[in-house]
Amino acid sequence: MKLQNIVLNQITKAGKLLDSNKNVLKIIQKPKNMLSFNIPVKLKNNKIEILTGYRIQHNNILGPYKGGIRYHPDISMDEASALATWMTFKCALHNLPFGGGKGGLAIDPTKYDEEDLENISRAFSRKLYNYIGSNKDIPAPDLGTNSKIIDWMTDEYNKTGVQRHDVGVFTGKSLNYGGSEGREMATGKGVAYSVVEWAKYKNIDLKNKTFILQGLGNVGLYAAEELNNYGMKMIGVGDHTGYLVEKKGIDINDIIQHVKKNKCIDSYSNRNFKDKTHFFSTKCDIILPCALQMQILEKEAKNIDCKLIVEGANGPTDNIADEILKKKKIDIIPDIYANGGGVIVSYYEWLQNNMNHYYDEEEIYRKLKIKMEETFKKIHKTTEEYNCTFRDASYIVALKKIEDTYKSRGLI
Repeated sequence: MKLQNIVLNQITKAGKLLDSNKNVLKIIQKPKNMLSFNIPVKLKNNKIEILTGYRIQHNNILGPYKGGIRYHPDISMDEASALATWMTFKCALHNLPFGGGKGGLAIDPTKYDEEDLENISRAFSRKLYNYIGSNKDIPAPDLGTNSKIIDWMTDEYNKTGVQRHDVGVFTGKSLNYGGSEGREMATGKGVAYSVVEWAKYKNIDLKNKTFILQGLGNVGLYAAEELNNYGMKMIGVGDHTGYLVEKKGIDINDIIQHVKKNKCIDSYSNRNFKDKTHFFSTKCDIILPCALQMQILEKEAKNIDCKLIVEGANGPTDNIADEILKKKKIDIIPDIYANGGGVIVSYYEWLQNNMNHYYDEEEIYRKLKIKMEETFKKIHKTTEEYNCTFRDASYIVALKKIEDTYKSRGLI
């Protein structure tokens, strides 16, 4: 199933429940702009590589396009379009003044040294120059990119021809280049705050509750660290190299140190590793899919035994699995709410750049927590009003925001 089909199905379901304006539904089903680039880059071995890059600008009715740049061999128009669409709904759900965008380069960044990676990133920034800006389209880091890459791209953008030093054109920068405190941890923190809000709604004490984690990037590790601080116990963890289950509990701090050193989990211990299907069948309270999209499919959904799934990744659950889990009465906190911490703190970074005034880490987390609380209240209220799932409610809230904006401007 194509990723774009998943997001369109989610929008269609919410549109029917809300009885949305058909013209709005038609508009948001397709991106406004789909940009593709062939980028020649000379590497330090003097060879020229022609790299393929994308930038999808989905919708900007609420504000400038906003969304990550990922470096991954499998990035495609379909994937970037789906991710950009999710960004539109994520920003609308959290009431941020942004639209949705996404892009990337079809490369494996681990196969290039730092010098070549810098040249590649600067070349991509030059290609993007005419299409981005702090009030036009604001990229950020994503899978395979980081603050160092974003710093290079910001610097190249400012060398290419702007009349002033515009650091707000990218977010996710390092602190030395106008980045925000807390940005690296923001998405993972937001995932953990999602669990807290769900637990309030269910009147559940999180202490000693169990969870399993898929994905050992910033999102998963910081989410797990925060949940550990709440007294929860991680009993399963894994990535593309293998899955480990230990009912007695797995030390999250050991995992963090191991991943920092080894980048993956397969050499963590001599214990037996499971495959993905066995991993997702582990009986626990909460599952955190924080890796790539399309991880929980029909086979996994049939075997899942938990109370809650929190989508730290974008699109980890396909439509068939979603229906199976609904019938099993397993709650799902959807990606457009759960992993919104990244774009929320990106918004704060953008504001700080514009004001030239910066918040400390404590203030950033305070603002993030309040925003996650406010959004969950709207979602919860909508689940009761429409007798629907958290996912459907999230899309209804976002869709209503988008539709009301079109109406108020007389555009439909």
